[in-house]
Amino acid sequence: MKIGFFGTPVLALECLKELNKRHDVLFAVTQEDKPSGRRQRVLFPPVKEFSLESSIPVYQPAKLRDGDFISELKKYDADIYVVVAYGKLIPPEVYNLPPLKTINLHPSLLPKYRGAAPVQWAIINGEKETGITVQLINDRLDAGDIVVQDRILLAESITAGDLNRIVSETGPAILDRAIGILASGKAGLTVQDEARATHCGKIDRETARIDWRLPAGRIHDLVRGLNPKPGAWTLFREKVVKIWMTGLPINLELDLEPGMALRVDKKRLVAGTGDGIIEILELQPETKSTMDSLSFINGYRIGPGEAFSSK
Repeated sequence: MKIGFFGTPVLALECLKELNKRHDVLFAVTQEDKPSGRRQRVLFPPVKEFSLESSIPVYQPAKLRDGDFISELKKYDADIYVVVAYGKLIPPEVYNLPPLKTINLHPSLLPKYRGAAPVQWAIINGEKETGITVQLINDRLDAGDIVVQDRILLAESITAGDLNRIVSETGPAILDRAIGILASGKAGLTVQDEARATHCGKIDRETARIDWRLPAGRIHDLVRGLNPKPGAWTLFREKVVKIWMTGLPINLELDLEPGMALRVDKKRLVAGTGDGIIEILELQPETKSTMDSLSFINGYRIGPGEAFSSK
């Protein structure tokens, strides 16, 4: 199958690698290079790096509706376009070009969690399952007909990083199935139920702030959903601390105010919440490296009544 690929981050890269083994990837479209870090060094998107190494032509248009860009795509005569985390909406002038149209891999059980951060929000909201959907692109965000859909069970300890790895590992095979279904001409597409549609926005700094008045389970889910990026955060001694890993102890009965920190069993760090106790396992003070709870306890010598703050 002749494929045109649209994608940008590591998730897209893993799918591109596998598709390139099984099909003829004619070109890759990715977002523009961006400066990164204090020195503003220009970094290539992961998809671009692999494509250049694999002699796959790369395009980085500022606007997908650009006439010259569309004319260039037409020259390839691709059978289908595949989109994985490209980062921009694909216009009809582009997604209607190939005879089998354009499919998109979305890491949720559409129509649930349409939008920018479905992996993170599924975990933040404490979902017990999520999934991967391959849909045909149409003129509305994540609203196209479903070609294939697989479910993923979510353990109480799974992080967004863990889930992204699962999607990266299983996504290529699901895309391959979808391509085969469409190529067969016997696709039984499923129209999305608009009454069940939900939307999720981008993760901003305020989303990542820990509100210690919430129940322990909600805070635990927030921490998992924001690991490894951007990290749930709080304040301790008026400095930002990122919380990377937490647990929900079942053998502790303590009466702590929300945010109040306490050392227990000499080496464990717990905090009060609006409902229950949460154990802090891994955290990162401002300007410091990530550390376990014992290192934090020993380094900061937490005094009576000290607390993490939401303000």
